[in-house]
Amino acid sequence: MSTRTLQLPGQALTYQLKRSARRSIGLKISRDGLTVTLPLRLPIVEAERAVRQKLDWILDKLAAQAERPAPPAALACGSQLLWLGEPITLRTGSTRSRLQGVELHLACADHPEQITAKLVHFYQRSARAHFSERVRHWGETMGLTPRRLALSSARGRWGSCSSSGGLRLNWRLMQSPPDVIDYVVIHELAHLAELNHSPRFWAIVETHCPDWKTRRDWLKRNSVLLMDW
Repeated sequence: MSTRTLQLPGQALTYQLKRSARRSIGLKISRDGLTVTLPLRLPIVEAERAVRQKLDWILDKLAAQAERPAPPAALACGSQLLWLGEPITLRTGSTRSRLQGVELHLACADHPEQITAKLVHFYQRSARAHFSERVRHWGETMGLTPRRLALSSARGRWGSCSSSGGLRLNWRLMQSPPDVIDYVVIHELAHLAELNHSPRFWAIVETHCPDWKTRRDWLKRNSVLLMDW
């Protein structure tokens, strides 16, 4: 792999060039930037041509990647977390796990594995109570009642609704602002009426959450951070 720089009007674009036995040129955007994978027999000029052809897409993806928050380092005493959209500081060595002001005290030693286990337990326990109350509230408002509510740990999925009327909400949503959690609750409850993403479904969502796009965008921007541990 080698580092290349492509001169563009007003800027220089640096990318990693990798050779492989693949038949077509590949473009990949990650936290490390742009990587171009070039078939073994193609000259380097073909990599530059591919970059120029997809330049608008590349710049948009690089800009979006730059806006994403960096994932935190290994959890330890003093780590910064999110609780209902607000920053809190993690503390260890407590006799019991509790949230006190802007600090979350955990009943464990300052060891990453112990911290993660206690942290997941605390967030899940809190999520059960918070989600139950919000589902009850919005269920009454929308006239839609799920058969059951369960927690989910699915990576990359915030909620789901089954054809039998069961709702699952990701406990990691407890890191999100309350209005974002409410959006996910409204979204999944709306599936009880429309088990699809048809215009009628989105009309139900918008009736109860007019700014749903803003709340959904918050989740998209922060998904890497929220799903990191």
